[in-house]
Amino acid sequence: MDPISAAGIALSVASLAGQVFTGCIQAGIQFIITAKNLPEESKYLNLRLRMEQQRLFAWSETSGLLDLQNKNNRKVQESNTFVIHRTTILDLLVQIQCLFQEFEKAQKKNSHLIVVPEPVGSEDEFLQDPAKDASTAHVPLPERRRHFIIKAMKAVKSTTEDSLSEGRRRLRWAAFDKDAFEDLLRRFSTLNDNMTDILDARLQTEIHRTTQDTNRGVLQLHKDLSSLHRLVMALDIKMQAHVYPVPAIPQYAPANDASGLRLLAQLAKFKAFNESLENEGSAPWDDATALVLSLGRPDAEKANTKIDRSDISLEAVESGTIPSAIRSEASYRRNGDVSRRVWIEWKDYDYQMPGSPSPPPLIVDRVQRLASLLHHRPKPEAFRVPHCLGYFDNAKRQSDSGADSEGDDDVVDARIGFVFEKPNDEDISPDTPPVSLFDLIKSSPKPRVTERIHVAHAVAQSLLYLHTVNWLHKGLRSHNIVFFPVTTKSKHGTKMKIDYSKPYLSGFEFARPARADEQTEIPGDNGAYNLYRHPHTQGHGFGPRESFRKSFDIYSLGVVMVELAHWKTVDKVLGLEIEEKKMRTMNRVREMLLDEGRMQELGAAMGGMYEIATAKCIAGGLELGIGDMEDERNDAVAAKLSMAFYEDVVKKLGDVRV
Repeated sequence: MDPISAAGIALSVASLAGQVFTGCIQAGIQFIITAKNLPEESKYLNLRLRMEQQRLFAWSETSGLLDLQNKNNRKVQESNTFVIHRTTILDLLVQIQCLFQEFEKAQKKNSHLIVVPEPVGSEDEFLQDPAKDASTAHVPLPERRRHFIIKAMKAVKSTTEDSLSEGRRRLRWAAFDKDAFEDLLRRFSTLNDNMTDILDARLQTEIHRTTQDTNRGVLQLHKDLSSLHRLVMALDIKMQAHVYPVPAIPQYAPANDASGLRLLAQLAKFKAFNESLENEGSAPWDDATALVLSLGRPDAEKANTKIDRSDISLEAVESGTIPSAIRSEASYRRNGDVSRRVWIEWKDYDYQMPGSPSPPPLIVDRVQRLASLLHHRPKPEAFRVPHCLGYFDNAKRQSDSGADSEGDDDVVDARIGFVFEKPNDEDISPDTPPVSLFDLIKSSPKPRVTERIHVAHAVAQSLLYLHTVNWLHKGLRSHNIVFFPVTTKSKHGTKMKIDYSKPYLSGFEFARPARADEQTEIPGDNGAYNLYRHPHTQGHGFGPRESFRKSFDIYSLGVVMVELAHWKTVDKVLGLEIEEKKMRTMNRVREMLLDEGRMQELGAAMGGMYEIATAKCIAGGLELGIGDMEDERNDAVAAKLSMAFYEDVVKKLGDVRV
């Protein structure tokens, strides 16, 4: 078949497929998901249906079908999907359309679904603004899909006996048929799987990514425990169904979709545990909710993370070495158990005068919650955060020694120690201390480009997921990205090697939930650390200082990406001397990093995609899809930022090929 004929067939089939796809939305899906009076205990089924609808939209966007609605046929012509699989595509879309038509007809026949008359001239919200309805259901609806639904629903002209003026109608559940709805979900999900399977490997991967991005938006909008409970139940429907057909290319979409849903469920449970830590008094959730969300006993977990200082033996620093102010090696023995090697992350606090609570209550509360969060299992592997065993107060009190320790700096060591276990990897020795990216940059040869990109992608992905569960890091810099050297054996002997694909994010001493009512701890005025901090967080004393937000973490990631590109610390990249790190210079760091010449140099070293991703992190604002005056704590704004960060940074880093 010549190319011209193939292109003509593709456009013809895609045009017909577009009509059927529009019919799927018009003829049932949108009416079913917006039906009124759904029982509270069954709303998770509606959520699953909405997520499947978004998956069908992802297919239409990836295949080029939705572009064709806007007179853009580039994707359709570039792919052979609508030529090779023209019959299958039309058949599957028709099956989806018939599935919902038959379901609605059967439910009406049994008087489970009834039509709700709308007064003439009324403006039904579900038709006029489907995004508002989707937001109420905690499902983000991108503007492009919103416009498509509005256009499709306004075109509905019903000719049945129950038609209403201008083709508008609204359905209401008189008696919800759970079994029939679950069967509808299973069949729709299977048809969606089949729709994905007919695409080539590249497009399957693209659908998986788009779906995951939408699902992260779903999680972003689910905050309270009841809605998170509903989300996990909705995900369990798919994971427990085992309806995935065997794909022609098994490493792609269906397997990825299953693993993606498992990750989303893990994130939802982790977010639920984070929310449960805010609870005071008796738990407001029931046993069933606790079981579904794997909550355990948050209060007990908070209490159990407190470690007695006497159980910790700090490792003596070798003579001639400089002790780290960030982390230390130690041994931990609890209740007579076998001693194990651990590492300590330090958090300084202001020592209080005798008679005052020390550490301050705000610090204790924040430390307890953070230790509990980092202690809770299971944690999604994509977090790339170490497992915390607990925390201890390193300051000796007067009662500890029987002597007045006030004013004795050698005794009053006002620091909190977070105790972390070493990774459970057979290639990592328990005696191996973590080594920071900062130290590697200063002392190790430059790794391959691919290895440096692996670091940037892993850290960006970790930050994406931390933000998804509504947590701010606040201390992201190369000092707080650590690796554990692995032991490798060869004919030349044994040596230690860094696996750059396995960085760990540490340095959570100022981390906190991203809530409007959370107080911000102000980090110390360390000039070297300020190089990684957004200029809007800089300031002295009681002067104006903006509340920390997610885009500030993303800015810090951009600075680290500059260091990875040049394999130099940021002060060396900018040509700054230690004594030059004054506030005036700090406020110019972003401008200096975004200098056109520096960015071109970075792109020459790492490629155009890496350059664009780095520039967007550092520039922020509109480059990440949000205006300067938009509140990132707002759900809609947070969802926009998350999607832009994924599309323009995380995804681009994952797509870099060298």
